[in-house]
Amino acid sequence: MMTDPQDLRTPATVPSGRGLTWYLTGLVLVALLPTIGAAILAVFLAGRAFEDAQSGRLLETANTLARAAESELERGIALLNVLSVVPTHPAASLIADPWAAAAERRIGGRLIEEIFVSGRVPEGDGLSPRGVPLETLRRAVETTRPAVSNLFVDPSTRELRIAVAAAISHNDEETRLIAVVVPPERLVQVLKRSRPTSDDLIMAIVDGTGRFVARSVDPEQHIGEQAPGWADRMATARESGTFTTMAADGRQAIFGFKTIANSAGWVLVVGEPLSAFRARATGPLLGLVAAAALAVIVALLAASRLGRTILRPVTAIAARARLIAAGAERPPTAAEYSHIAEFEALRLSLESSEKALRARAVAEAEAARSLADAERRQHLLATTGTLVFWRVNSDGQATSTGWSELTGLDARLDGDWFANIHADDMRRVKSLWRKAYETGSPYDAEYRIRVADGSWRWVRARATRAAAANGEGYEWIGLTEDIDAYRAAQTRMEHMASHDALTGLANRASFNERLANLCGEGRGGEVAILCLGLDRFKALNDALGRAIGDEMLKQVAARLAGVISPEDMVARLGGDEFAIVQTAGPQPRAASLLAQEVMAALEAPFVVGSDTIVVTASVGIALAGGDPAELAMQKADMALDRAKGDGRARICFFESALDARMQERHRLEQDLRRAVAEGQFLLHYQPVVAVTSRRLVGFEALVRWRHPERGMVSPNEFIPMAEEIGLIVPIGRWVLERACADAAAWGHDLKVAVNVSPKQLADPDFPAVVQASLDGAGLPARRLELEITENALMADIDGAMSMMMRLKTVGCAIAMDDFGTGYSSLGYLRTFPFDKVKIDRSFLQDFASARESSAIVRAVTSLCGSLRITSTAEGVETEEQLALLKAEGCDEAQGYLFGRPTPLEDMAAVFERFGILGAASAAVADAAA
Repeated sequence: MMTDPQDLRTPATVPSGRGLTWYLTGLVLVALLPTIGAAILAVFLAGRAFEDAQSGRLLETANTLARAAESELERGIALLNVLSVVPTHPAASLIADPWAAAAERRIGGRLIEEIFVSGRVPEGDGLSPRGVPLETLRRAVETTRPAVSNLFVDPSTRELRIAVAAAISHNDEETRLIAVVVPPERLVQVLKRSRPTSDDLIMAIVDGTGRFVARSVDPEQHIGEQAPGWADRMATARESGTFTTMAADGRQAIFGFKTIANSAGWVLVVGEPLSAFRARATGPLLGLVAAAALAVIVALLAASRLGRTILRPVTAIAARARLIAAGAERPPTAAEYSHIAEFEALRLSLESSEKALRARAVAEAEAARSLADAERRQHLLATTGTLVFWRVNSDGQATSTGWSELTGLDARLDGDWFANIHADDMRRVKSLWRKAYETGSPYDAEYRIRVADGSWRWVRARATRAAAANGEGYEWIGLTEDIDAYRAAQTRMEHMASHDALTGLANRASFNERLANLCGEGRGGEVAILCLGLDRFKALNDALGRAIGDEMLKQVAARLAGVISPEDMVARLGGDEFAIVQTAGPQPRAASLLAQEVMAALEAPFVVGSDTIVVTASVGIALAGGDPAELAMQKADMALDRAKGDGRARICFFESALDARMQERHRLEQDLRRAVAEGQFLLHYQPVVAVTSRRLVGFEALVRWRHPERGMVSPNEFIPMAEEIGLIVPIGRWVLERACADAAAWGHDLKVAVNVSPKQLADPDFPAVVQASLDGAGLPARRLELEITENALMADIDGAMSMMMRLKTVGCAIAMDDFGTGYSSLGYLRTFPFDKVKIDRSFLQDFASARESSAIVRAVTSLCGSLRITSTAEGVETEEQLALLKAEGCDEAQGYLFGRPTPLEDMAAVFERFGILGAASAAVADAAA
């Protein structure tokens, strides 16, 4: 179609609508919306997290102070327990009793003995004749345990007091009780001694009626007053928690509370003004808001700069295009060079279009002729396509349609018909044609023919014999089809099926087929298999990215292909593993030389982009011999594993010992699975004692495997395997349930420690498993310790922190085991909520002589003491070690000095050795039976 030159001079109409600037601005804003939303959500969640952390801090402080208050009350209770077994004296002579005088001086109060001849404590809420609340006396008689009263007014002094009462004797004729009456200021002193560094904290003890018993701020003003918000706390119906209410000074405050054990519903309350509580989160939140706003501003500035970079060449190109469309002879402006590849291509295209338009008059005639030629070729293609129809009559004369279009050669089909067939296909094609011609069977052959440009093209020729049209003899009617694209695709598919897509080497299936053929042909004696693995490739791939890792694998494949002989094969088995099947040269010398060539080829650094990478490889070699292909490959894999295990960058031949080791490992794995199913495990317990008093405080549970044939199997042998094959979780659950059940039978408030594996710590259901074990055994959570190693923390620090916080809510203690053996730092003690740190036994081996060991032990025990974390030393074997630990302030110890790990049936002797008789020994004997 022709165009009027007048059209070139008609100015182009600028289209209406929004410009690119509007769309770019919209794109930037839309892209930033998720970021802004995410920032707002992050600030909101951070605020919640800060408040939760502050609430947890208040609750932890309340727990700590509650324990201090409990200790103070327990002193009075302990005194009563002692006085209850001291021979009593008549009430009239009580003042002269030296026990009573000493007790009153010790407690700072007065000691009272009450005797009720009727055998019953009178009913009512009043006071006894000697000024003790009757309700407290009745509770002491009913519970047979010391009872703590609420705040009351002492009639002898007319001042507020609290009392602790205990029943000495009780029968139908007489009830005798002893009571300690003390001023509440003793508890105020406890709060002052335990007061945290923050001046904003308000600490108080509230009795069961909601009145202040002690208060850290202005105690003389508030003791005896009703605590504000007491109804809010009572509504929670929990032993501990937080609530918000109005403080005694009229300010809104948030409080954490903890019920005090062995009291008449007393509660330890710690709070701070709500303004101070929220102010702690304001600073970090403002920082987050500022950082988010700064990020948005930087993003807008970057988008603005990028927009100008994009718009400048677009504007220049559009202006020049309008001038060209308007027919300007020489446009006054020139589009500038753009660093954006697409715009630069557009600029170059525009310049080419401009030149084409200026030569349009000359090109139009040529375009018309080209169009006519194209239409003619289109017609020929539509009528003949890639098909050649041919016919050979009864006289042997051949005619065809489409031969020239297919090949570009002369259409003569005489003696030159076979001259264009590929030499490799010639003999086969002639044989097929001769057979068909002589027997009359259909002719079908695929072969290559030469085309006009000298290249070769695959075709498929088919023909059928038919009676000649003149009735004399036969003729052949045939069709030749172009199948070059089909054969190329088939070749590609066959290559893809047998080769690795990334490196182009043979793949695992092709390698196994080659090896199986060689072994099946009886050539195993000359075959060597080399398995090669790149050392630490996964870490490199994770650090530099998969793209660089893939490029390096390509270079490794190229180097390996360059060192093998033509008759050998190299394959990529997957990941960073390669294999070579070698048949060239005498074995095993040829395999050893090839392995050294491979190591030398990989020594040179790899250059990938701007990165220079140095890697090493490990090589395992096995000689096929008379083995099947699968077994020979398995041996090469075992040799590779041995090479990596011996330090990497090594060459290792397969040895019979490797096979024996592998078989032994397999047997052990099967036995371990059977042990889990049949319950072949048992627990041994090793004592843990207090360093200063050598008093027994608990045991560590250690799992043992009693093999029916091999006897006791070392934990160092089966625990790593259990970790590897996934059996450590069911084994750990059994250990936890058995240890809780045994500890529940001991009594005496003895604790039991259980080791936790990294896989257990990563299990989201583990806290529920711990709770179920405690509930099933009836063991209080405070008597269970979970020992966690550093490796379990390093695998996933954030996940470990979350799991430990969940375990803390269960109520059990958490200990860091083997401290100092890895990358342990004292910062862990501040980061993670540990209740105990176990110092590794390696520090005690040369504790007395090595300055470094003693310095580390001193630092750990000192920091643990400051953080109120129990420190325990493992591996104590001598009295000298114990004395040094005592001097350094270590709290607990365990080791052969106090006893070896003992099975449950022998625990009675352990209890007797530590002076614990009666119920504990009997319970152990019953459990063992």
